Amino acid sequence: MNAPAADTWSDTPRNRSAIVERWAKGHDTLRIARSIALTEPQVCQILARLQDERHAARQQGAARS
Repeated sequence: MNAPAADTWSDTPRNRSAIVERWAKGHDTLRIARSIALTEPQVCQILARLQDERHAARQQGAARS
């Protein structure tokens, strides 16, 4: 059985949704981490991945134009 990478085990659709929702409301990363039982670095990593994915999608859209 393959175990998930240590830095991605917390990156689940449910956590992503909770983080995005709280981030949009203006909560800071420490408050988000405490509310969903993650560490602050985990929350920051997930936010960074989400931003990278959105940036990549915008870049692909611009390349098509």
